[in-house]
Amino acid sequence: MSINLDAERVKKAVGGKLIGENRPVEGVSIDSRTVKEGDLFVAIKGSKFDAHDFVIDAFEKGAIGALVGKEIKPPEGKFCVVVEDTFEALWNLGKFQRDRFKGTVVGIAGSAGKTTTKELVYHLLSSVAKAYRSPGNLNSKIGLPLVLANLPLEVEFAVVELGASQLGDVKRLTKLSKPRVRVITAVGEEHLETFGNLENVIKGNGEIFEGFGEKDYAVIPAELKGRYSLPKEMVITFGNGGDIYAEDVSLSLEGVRFTYNGVRFTAPVLSRAIVKNVIASFGVLKALGYKPENFKESLANFKGVEGRMQVKRKGRVIFIDDTYNANPLSVKNALKTLSELDTKGKKIAVLGDMLELGDYSRKLHEEVGRFLKSLNLDLTVFYGKEMEYAYKESLKFNVKSVFVKNKRDLIKFLLKERRAGNIILFKGSRGMRMEKLLLEVMERGHGNA
Repeated sequence: MSINLDAERVKKAVGGKLIGENRPVEGVSIDSRTVKEGDLFVAIKGSKFDAHDFVIDAFEKGAIGALVGKEIKPPEGKFCVVVEDTFEALWNLGKFQRDRFKGTVVGIAGSAGKTTTKELVYHLLSSVAKAYRSPGNLNSKIGLPLVLANLPLEVEFAVVELGASQLGDVKRLTKLSKPRVRVITAVGEEHLETFGNLENVIKGNGEIFEGFGEKDYAVIPAELKGRYSLPKEMVITFGNGGDIYAEDVSLSLEGVRFTYNGVRFTAPVLSRAIVKNVIASFGVLKALGYKPENFKESLANFKGVEGRMQVKRKGRVIFIDDTYNANPLSVKNALKTLSELDTKGKKIAVLGDMLELGDYSRKLHEEVGRFLKSLNLDLTVFYGKEMEYAYKESLKFNVKSVFVKNKRDLIKFLLKERRAGNIILFKGSRGMRMEKLLLEVMERGHGNA
């Protein structure tokens, strides 16, 4: 698939000065370590680094051109486009590609489940049409314009993720991406250091409806019905009490099964929460004129997303990798899933801090401690300064739990729990590096597995 860019089009898009030859561009990159043959390398200047220092490296690795903030002589047969501000230029390049795109953009916002829902929508649409989606979680003020700059113009659908850490973020990203189907996956306490409170989280994610057009659709959780000023006929609600909902949900290590509109579906991902993501994706399908009932086989082939409720086995011990990130909503969803599983061994949750919760951190960690009293778990292991609040709260309700202060002691403790039949869930915010902890516990020695 082609992004149909060349040096002259880049110059037109960003209003820069072209030095060198007009050559076709195969892709756009901001990382000299992963730049590919034929890419345009955009030299972003950050607070800790200046990518202009790596322009020559990018050319040597195959970049055909560079978007730079100062004059740099390109190698023979290549080019540079010089601008005042490379970040603004990347934004303008993304806008240029979006304005040229004739297909449909699906935009996805929310406190939890954005990436999984994005991958689901892309996976399902790919079975019936040419589709493109933002790789990984490129959903920020740098990530989204980069995604759009790489948008292949011949696809029918583009599925993008809109991230937010404060009011105004989603508004700006919506203006850039101009989605025709606009999704909110869920709302909950996230980035409270910058959002301030839950009401602002709801308001901030609702910015995805800024500039809502006559032909646009909104796909939102049923509990948010009426929270936003939207034409009723263009709103599809999902979940309990919504227009689209799942029935007869059952969970096992092989995934989740549910019934929608009389059809029995299987999603091979270990997560009760994914049912809501699937139903949200069904809302997108309906908005685009498709019948979700026709996507049973496609859903059964969905592989899930790395770091999000992925089942990993070491001998006869089962590990659940949900280490990608954590906020109160996603932690509770993961714990509920673990609680529902059947095993002859123990069900153990290893929880690291939920970060970026600001003044609400203690209260929200304590809520997790209280939440455990209603679950069927054998042991909860708390790790991190903030999780000590959850630990102390859990003790008030006779929850079987331990608190471990440092990584070395935590690994030592968990190795003793690595026994046949045990299911061990790992969950925490990115800054806690829980994925490295999981890997060490899985790979170190052989334990009793």
